Amino acid sequence: MARFQRLAAAAALVGALVAHSSPALAEESPTPLSTGQVAISEPTTDVVVGSQLGLKGKQVNLGPKAAPLPDIWASSWVLADAATGEILASKGAHKLRAPASTLKTLTALTLLPNLALDGTYVGQQSDVVPGTAMAGVKPGVTYTNEQLFYGMMLPSGNDAARALAHSNGGMKKTIAQMNEVAASIGALDTVAKTPNGLDKKGQHSSAFDLALIAMRGLQNPEFAKIVRTEKASFPSQGGGTHPIYTNNHLLLGGYKGCIGVKTGFTSNAGRTFIGAATRKGHTLVVALMGIKSGSAQAAADALTWGFKNYGKVTPVGTLNVAGAAVSPGAEPTASESEAAVIVPSGPPATAAIAVPDVARTSWPPVVWYALIALVVAAVMVWAWLRRKSRRSPYSVI
Repeated sequence: MARFQRLAAAAALVGALVAHSSPALAEESPTPLSTGQVAISEPTTDVVVGSQLGLKGKQVNLGPKAAPLPDIWASSWVLADAATGEILASKGAHKLRAPASTLKTLTALTLLPNLALDGTYVGQQSDVVPGTAMAGVKPGVTYTNEQLFYGMMLPSGNDAARALAHSNGGMKKTIAQMNEVAASIGALDTVAKTPNGLDKKGQHSSAFDLALIAMRGLQNPEFAKIVRTEKASFPSQGGGTHPIYTNNHLLLGGYKGCIGVKTGFTSNAGRTFIGAATRKGHTLVVALMGIKSGSAQAAADALTWGFKNYGKVTPVGTLNVAGAAVSPGAEPTASESEAAVIVPSGPPATAAIAVPDVARTSWPPVVWYALIALVVAAVMVWAWLRRKSRRSPYSVI
C-alpha cells in the first residue's frame, strides 16, 4: 500500500509539473486572491434589448431549422453579431467575474485614441511584473507606444500594459479613463482596477461587457490590426529586437476567418477568452469566462455554431452599439444597428511565418495526458523491477 501511495504521489507531482509548464498557465500570476475576494456575483440589472440576458442558464431562441447549441464548457459566455450587436445565444451574460487579461482590450480601447503610436516611452523598473507574462520591458530602454500596444496584446505583456499606463500619465489616470470608457459604451458590469487584468479585489467584468468592448475595439483600425497579428518585433536591452508572438490559438490554429481578439488567465479568473471571426460578410464575436476546456476550442465551437445557424435564431438580446445604455424593450435605431467593424484584408500579419518558438507552442491536452501516463507507467515498471531484483533466489512462491 505504501508503495502505491508513493507512486500516486509521484504521478501527482509529474502532473503538477506538466500543468505548471503549460503556456496557458504562464500568462498571469498564479497567486490567488485571499478568501472572500473572488470577483463573482449574481447578474446585474438587464440594460439591453431583451429580458433573457438576466435569466440563468443557456439562452437561445432556436428557429425550426436551427441546430441545438453545442456544449460550451464555460461559466458564462455571449455570442453576438459584431456589426448589429444582436446576441445569438448566451449563458450568464451579466454574471460578474474576474476578467484576467481580456481586460487589456479595454486598456487598448481607452489608450489607442490618447497616445500617438510614434510617441516614445522609457521603461521603468515599476513596469516589470515578475512571475507573470511579460513582453520584455526593461528599465532605460526606449519604446514607441505602438511597440508597447503589440507587447500588451500579443504575448499579453503585463509589463507593457503598465508601461502604456505610465506613458499615458500614470496608473490612476489610466484606470479612471478605462472606467469612464466602459461606462460611456454601456459596459456597466465592468470595474477596472488594473491596466493588465491581474487579480485585484473589486475588479470584475462580464461576458456581455467583454463582447461589447471587443466589438467597439474592432471598429478601430489599429486595434483590429494589432489583435490579428501573429508576430512582431520588440526592442531588447542592449540594442536589437526580439520576436513576440500572439498566444491566441484560435488565430494560430488557422480557424477560418479568425480576426483576433484576446486571451486571459489568472488563478482567480480561470481561463477567459474573446474571439472573433468573419465569414460570408458576417462578423461574430464570442466572449467566454470561467472556461473549463481549451479556450480556443470553446470559442471555435460557439463561433462555428453561430455561422452555421446565422439567420435561423431569434436574438436573445442586443449589445449596446450606440455608446449609451439601451433601455429595456427599446429597439435600436437604423444608425445604431450597423456598426463599422473593421475586417482587415488578406491573411493575418506574418501568417506565412510558422511560429518557431517551440516553448510557446501549446500541446493539446491529450498529449499532456499521454506523457503523464508514460511517465507513471515507467515509474511503476521501475518499481516492479527493483522489487524483483531484491527477491532472494531461495524464496518459496
